[in-house]
Amino acid sequence: MQQVEEMQIRPFSSPEDYELMVDYFHKGDDLFLRGMGVDRAKLPERAAWLDALLIDYEQPDNARDRFYLLWILCGCRVGHSSINKIVPGTEAFIHLHLWNPQLRRGGLGTEFVRKSATFYFERFDLKKIVCEPSAANPAPNRVLEKLGFEFVRRYKTIPTEIAYEQEVNRYELKRPESNPRG
Repeated sequence: MQQVEEMQIRPFSSPEDYELMVDYFHKGDDLFLRGMGVDRAKLPERAAWLDALLIDYEQPDNARDRFYLLWILCGCRVGHSSINKIVPGTEAFIHLHLWNPQLRRGGLGTEFVRKSATFYFERFDLKKIVCEPSAANPAPNRVLEKLGFEFVRRYKTIPTEIAYEQEVNRYELKRPESNPRG
C-alpha cells in the first residue's frame, strides 16, 4: 500500500474535478457499473449533469444537494467520495469511488474513506454518516466494516437517482466521542 503521507483529500474546486467524476461513470463498462448498482440508462447526459453539478457547487454548504471530495495519491487525482441527503448537524450519506482499477484491493480506499469521513464529520458537524452499498459488491462492504461502520440491516431499495432497485447493506458510523463539537 502507498504511504498515507502521499494521500490527500480536498473538496472539488474546478470544473475539471467534476468532469473526471462524471467521466468515471460515463466511461465505466456495463459490468463495472452494474456491480456498483448503477443503471447506465439513468445517468444524466454528460453536459446536463456537469451543468447541474456546477450550479450545486456554487451553493453554500447548507443548501447543497451533494458535496464532493477529491482523492489524490502522489499528486494524481485517483477517486472521490461524496455525501448527499445532508442534514447539517445530524447526518449524511457517503459514497466512495476509487477510479483506477489497479489501485483497488490494496487498502487505499479504506484510508481515503477514513480521511473523508473525518472531513465530513467536521465540515458538516455530523453526528452520523450512513452508507448503503450494494449488498452484491463486497469491496465497499469490507471497507466500511474495517472502519468500524456498524451494520444496521439489509433491504431492497433504489439507493440513488442513478441506481436500479437492489439489495443494499445499511451501515452507520457515529461521530467519534473524542471529537465532539461545542
